Amino acid sequence: MPTTLSEQSPSQLVDRAIQENRLAHALLIHGQNLKQVEEFARELACKLMKIDLSENLEEALVRHPDVFFLRPSKKSRIISVADTRELIRKIQHSPQRGDRKVAFIFEVDRLNASAANAFLKTLEEPPLNTTILLLTTRPHSLLATIRSRCQLFRLPTSVQTFDDERAIAWLDSYRAWLSDLLEKRPGGKASVPSYVIGLYGLVERFRHTIESITKETWKTLSKQLPDDLADDERIAMESRISISLRQDFLAAIETTTEDFARGILPEHPDAANKLVDSVQVLEDATGLLRLNMKAEAMLESFLLQSLRIWSS
Repeated sequence: MPTTLSEQSPSQLVDRAIQENRLAHALLIHGQNLKQVEEFARELACKLMKIDLSENLEEALVRHPDVFFLRPSKKSRIISVADTRELIRKIQHSPQRGDRKVAFIFEVDRLNASAANAFLKTLEEPPLNTTILLLTTRPHSLLATIRSRCQLFRLPTSVQTFDDERAIAWLDSYRAWLSDLLEKRPGGKASVPSYVIGLYGLVERFRHTIESITKETWKTLSKQLPDDLADDERIAMESRISISLRQDFLAAIETTTEDFARGILPEHPDAANKLVDSVQVLEDATGLLRLNMKAEAMLESFLLQSLRIWSS
C-alpha cells in the first residue's frame, strides 16, 4: 500500500526522509499545478544529488550525468514503450559521479499501456541507489499497480496569480463580459451578437497571450541550456512551459469567476447556482485537453456555455 504524506509540508517530509535515509525508491509527486509539481521535484532532486540550491536548478540537472529525463513526445504527447525502455536501460548503470542517480518521468499519466507495463518491473525491482520521480496532475489516471509501488507526495493547491499585464487585462475583460451577460447589456436581441463577438475576441486574445508569454519565457530559458541538448528535449521543455501557463490561466479563470459570483451574490441570489454550473463546465472543458483538443477550442466551448448560464 502507498504511504500518503499530508500531515506536514512536502518539503519537511522530504528533508526528514533524506536525513533518516528512508526515502522511497519511487515517489509519485502530484498536485493541481504542473509548474509547482516540477519545481518541487527539481528541488528534491538537487537535494539528493547534493547540487547547490542557489544554482540554476534545471540547468544543473540537465548537465548532470546521473540525472535522466522521460517526457511525452511527438504530436500525440504520449510516452512510448521505446522511450521508457531506453530510460530503464540508462538507470541500470552505476553512477558516473557520486553514489546516486535520479530519474524524472514528466506527466507520467501519459505513459501508454505498453510503456506502463514495461515500467512496472522496474518499480518492482528498482536499481540500487536510484530515485525515480513520477510527476503528474492526474494521479488517478495511472495504473493502480504503479501507484501502489510509489510513495505519494500531494502538493497543496496554491493560489494562482499572473504578473503579466496581458493576462491580467484578459481576466479583467472576462469579468466585464460576465457582468454584461448578467445585466443583459446593451439589451434586447442586439445583445446576442455583441456577446458572441466579445466571446471570440476573448478566445483570440487568450491564444495570443499564451503564445507570447511562452515564447518570451522560452527565449530566456533556452539561453541557459547546454548547446548539445537534443532537439526533442528542447521541444518538450517548450511544450511544458505552454502547458503550465495554460493550466495557470484556466485556474485563474475559475478563481475570477468565483470572485465575480461572490461579489454580486447580495443583488443576485442565483449567482451561486450559476457559479456551480460554470465551474462544472470549465472542468469538463478542461478535461478535453487530455484528448489533445486545442486550448482555444476548449475555451470557446466553455465561453459559449457560460453565455447561456449567465444570460439566462
